[in-house]
Amino acid sequence: GESMKPTSKPELQRLPLEEVCLSVLASGLGKNCEDFLQQAPQPPPKDSIEAALSVLEEVGAITSSRSELTPLGHHLARLPVDVRLGKMLILGSLFHCLDNVLTIAASLSSKSPFSTFLQDAATAKAKHKLFADPDSDFVTLCNVWEKYNSARSSSGKEGRVFCQSNYLNQAAMQEISIARQDFLNLLSSIGFVSKDDKDAHSTPSWTKRTINQNLNNWTLVHAVVFAGLYPNVAQLKKITTGSYSLWHKDHEIFFHRSSVNASKKHFTKDQSWVVFFEKFGTPSRVSVSTTCFVNSIPLLLFGGPVVVKHTERKVVIDDWMEVEMAAQVGVLMRQLREQIVGKDGLLHNLISKTDSHEDTEIIDNIVEIVSPSK
Repeated sequence: GESMKPTSKPELQRLPLEEVCLSVLASGLGKNCEDFLQQAPQPPPKDSIEAALSVLEEVGAITSSRSELTPLGHHLARLPVDVRLGKMLILGSLFHCLDNVLTIAASLSSKSPFSTFLQDAATAKAKHKLFADPDSDFVTLCNVWEKYNSARSSSGKEGRVFCQSNYLNQAAMQEISIARQDFLNLLSSIGFVSKDDKDAHSTPSWTKRTINQNLNNWTLVHAVVFAGLYPNVAQLKKITTGSYSLWHKDHEIFFHRSSVNASKKHFTKDQSWVVFFEKFGTPSRVSVSTTCFVNSIPLLLFGGPVVVKHTERKVVIDDWMEVEMAAQVGVLMRQLREQIVGKDGLLHNLISKTDSHEDTEIIDNIVEIVSPSK
């Protein structure tokens, strides 16, 4: 006879443990996630708990003792989404560039909109190229959404025709649409989006609202993407004219062929830090996909621990990223970071819903530092 299917794994062994650990700390059930979860009838493996806590620490959701939530962690504990995307969404609303951040987070959590048509591969590729931004796969995803959204706003049929003629995956586009709405509802439920803003979402006034006033400030949007995806960052080093290599810590990595940056031969001098969404490949060759560039400011504001080397006039982030700058500037950046994520910073104030005029000023200052207006 047929053998019975093995029973599915216990839920605690299947769920992303980052969310479970956040819940444990948020509800005061225990200060030590590992000890607490080991008491479950079928506890998750210890290395899975360790990996989850590492992610939470990298994202900045828990303190270095791993026993307490940070202000950001308090908010993330109330958002049932991947913590990296959750951080991106929170900062997207805080820095008033929400619409594009919604699209990016929704695209990263859905199937790729770019269908691979084996029969018409060359035509599909040419059509997809029309959406491509020269430097950023994240802008490319937003271009696809914007054009699709404008087509389907005339009628559902127009949306379908648009997908067919541009070789886009209609199901993926619908998935992105639903995820955008879900993320917006969640942000509204935890107080980061007002009811008025949420209600305006499918109206023409949506992109003109304050929450989207920095909508097309791509330097800022990429900084927010970096904040969510950190530590997924690599350094682009020039070898000779027209020849570059890409490094993550001391490992050489490569742009995956699907990235708009894969075939480039020339990069500008401010394109030295690369943010990526995914890393995959063999031990001998690791590729990164869905990439963009950031300058060194987001590294200082949203990266790992910052060490200011006064005599050498440089700042080291996370023990490996070196940025040349005057020590005073490095110290200032560290203070600004505290004003966002510190225990008395912006995110802390928003736990008790006491955002003030002063907070608005801090946000405007940070926007100006990340992307100086010309």
